[in-house]
Amino acid sequence: MKKYNLLFYACLMAGSVAAQNVGTDNSKNKVMDKSPKKNREAHDVYNVLYKYDNGDVYEGSLRDGKFEGYGIYRWADGNVYEGLFHEGLQEKEGTAFYLEKCNTYKGEWHQGMRHGKGVLRMANGDTYEGDWENDRRTGFGVFRSSSGDVYMGQWLDDLRNGQGTYKYANGDVYIGQWVNGEKEGYGCYRYANGAIYEGAFVLSEFEGEGTYLYNDGAVYVGHFHHGVRHGYGIYRTTNGQVLSGYWANNSLIDGSSKLKKKRS
Repeated sequence: MKKYNLLFYACLMAGSVAAQNVGTDNSKNKVMDKSPKKNREAHDVYNVLYKYDNGDVYEGSLRDGKFEGYGIYRWADGNVYEGLFHEGLQEKEGTAFYLEKCNTYKGEWHQGMRHGKGVLRMANGDTYEGDWENDRRTGFGVFRSSSGDVYMGQWLDDLRNGQGTYKYANGDVYIGQWVNGEKEGYGCYRYANGAIYEGAFVLSEFEGEGTYLYNDGAVYVGHFHHGVRHGYGIYRTTNGQVLSGYWANNSLIDGSSKLKKKRS
């Protein structure tokens, strides 16, 4: 549970007690009832201003001793939530500002957590817009970095997971599978210089079977390890030379070299 949810829980406990003595000061909290008491029913929603000894402040609607409807909660550490509440927790639409990282979230909430559609704007200029589940980026979302990189695809627990496309500011593009924020599984990486790798990835490196088309027209088909030719493979150069056999760290260590004559 996030820090602000723990604070909400603590404040709700205090708020429930204070609401039973609306309009009075007690030893822990100062409570101001801002709504007229005339003709108020037991379960009516009314406006209050709570000032807690720890410096937190809540101003908004209250029902049955719990925050209900529109309100603003300001923590002593500078965090702020403004939006809708239900039974004491953030619900539906709301905006949160986190002072420590100067981040802002605007979107949907459920039971005190970011849940649904929302936009997170970070102090460094990065943004995320998309799906949230239980306070984490989960589902489909678009991440834009301040440096110009863009990721569009699936997320799980705040990490890129599933199918997605990452466009780098330098012009490189990766389209394929992700696991825990790393390129993993089958994918295609296109370099800005024209070179293309298509095949297996592990921990964002070429690993396993793949095909590498060099920007000069040469091509390698075979096994990779830690991003280099390693294992059995066939390399064809633009002048017709074919090198086949076993490779280690990009060098042919056991195999043959043939020069295919070009047809006249």
